[in-house]
Amino acid sequence: MTAGGSSRPIRTLVDCGQHVETADSAEAGDTREIERRYRALVEQLPLVVYVDALDKSSSNIFTSEQIEPLLGYSVDEWRDDSDLFVRTLHPDDRERVLAAHGRTHKTHEPLSIEYRLLGRDGRVVHVRDEGVIVLDDDGEPLYLQGYLLDITAERELQEQLRMQALFDPLTGLANRVFFHEQLENAVSIRKEGGHQTALVFIDLNEFKQINDQYGHSVGDEVLAVLGDRLRQVIRAGDSVARLGGDEFVVLITSVAEPAEAAIVAERLLEQLTRPIDVAGRQLSLTASVGIAVGGNAAALLKQADAAMYRAKGNGDADYAFYDDELDQAALNRFKRLAELREAIERKEFSLAYQPVVNLEPLEVVGLEALLRWQHPELGEIAPLDFIPLAEESGLIVPIGRWVLQEACFYAARLRDFLGRDLGISVNVSARQLQHPEFLEHVDRALERADLPAHLLTLELTESVLVASGERAEQQLGILKARGVRLALDDFGTGYASLAYLQRLPVDVVKIDRSFTAKIDSGEDDLALLEGIVGLGKALGLELVAEGIERNAQQGIVQNLGCHGAQGFHFGRPEAAAVATEALTQASLRAAS
Repeated sequence: MTAGGSSRPIRTLVDCGQHVETADSAEAGDTREIERRYRALVEQLPLVVYVDALDKSSSNIFTSEQIEPLLGYSVDEWRDDSDLFVRTLHPDDRERVLAAHGRTHKTHEPLSIEYRLLGRDGRVVHVRDEGVIVLDDDGEPLYLQGYLLDITAERELQEQLRMQALFDPLTGLANRVFFHEQLENAVSIRKEGGHQTALVFIDLNEFKQINDQYGHSVGDEVLAVLGDRLRQVIRAGDSVARLGGDEFVVLITSVAEPAEAAIVAERLLEQLTRPIDVAGRQLSLTASVGIAVGGNAAALLKQADAAMYRAKGNGDADYAFYDDELDQAALNRFKRLAELREAIERKEFSLAYQPVVNLEPLEVVGLEALLRWQHPELGEIAPLDFIPLAEESGLIVPIGRWVLQEACFYAARLRDFLGRDLGISVNVSARQLQHPEFLEHVDRALERADLPAHLLTLELTESVLVASGERAEQQLGILKARGVRLALDDFGTGYASLAYLQRLPVDVVKIDRSFTAKIDSGEDDLALLEGIVGLGKALGLELVAEGIERNAQQGIVQNLGCHGAQGFHFGRPEAAAVATEALTQASLRAAS
């Protein structure tokens, strides 16, 4: 047995002991006093000093009393039981330690090793063992002298730091750094065999809602539960990691065919979608899972991420494989679709309000609510970059429902604040109009906001009306009967016939900006606008010119007989607070 530190202090103690044993000039009493002081000095050291014989007849010659607080065994037990040291060695370290001792006995080289001992109570003690062979005057070995230094606190701190560096503190799973190491190792090993490595990328779909509704402490508990479930369900030899947020990955170290990865994904989804009991509540989530098989580490992670977005685009709990058809354009679409879903959960949408004015007399009579998306990483996303995808996927229905509710609430607040009626206009898509609960969505928005129906205008394009067919006519007829106003947006750009338009219960026609952009600079454009205005008048509709940015344009559309106008000339789309302030100032000016 040996102990830690440099060998020089040990040699000094050995030399001191040898001096005590061989001092011819000292009296016996003086010698015993020196020995007593020497032993007292040894017992004061914060380590276990030992002297072991090199033959097997009597293993331990001396062990200091520090052995008892260290391991729970007395000095007598340690001296009398020649096998006790071997039995206290940690099973995983035993072979290595005995081999090191054997080399020291054979070569007489200093001993320096760290290992674990098991105390009487089963406690694991980390020690540093430093020792030297003491030689006689003829160079023959006498015994091994050394010390054991308790380094348990040091090792526990190192383990704590290692855990912090490589493991997620919330779930105890490997973190992103450790996962990348595991992935690189797995891929390099698979290159030498016939099987492939697979990666399963997991994203929780409704986790943001749980955080928002119940708080981050509940969210953390949910993640911990799910992390434990994932750990229990993975195969032996595979690993699971938390990349951050609500993203997890499972590394399948070896698959003979993709179907094996699909089986794993199904088991994972089964565990992830089981209800979770947290803080007296039963919570349910779904997850989107992407699978990639083969390739290098970087490609696997990227491809599994792309496949996850494909699965998320499918909605609900689903998994999808990466394939070569998932090109960049498709990947961008799936990713944007997934981000749209998350934007709904995370409440990333807002409304901007642009004034609609009456031209005679000139005053603001309403506002159009325009959807805005503030992406957490990309900033503001242009409506043309996400609304078509929202319509195609059907996400426009929940988004549109929120827009209706928010716009009605704002109009009601303005009505109370300004003390007068201001209309609010909301754009409606074909998917919304065709939804079986669309009428309920409108009724509920008006009722919750306590807004009179005549102050809400629903704007629909000609193409939306044509695409919606007879159902649109029925829905619009019911809304009209309930007092809601209807506007035909972007008039002149669609495909509706005059006869069809005559059947629709429309109140307002909004002339598209493409017909007003150059009316103050070209006669051809002015003639075209005159034709559009004439058609609107023939239908007996209120006319609003869009895209008015200059005084000259305002004068022209007013002279042609337009009732209202909208455009940057009267005000840009602004957030609710800014729009409210502008309307307040306008009201004060009108009153003065």
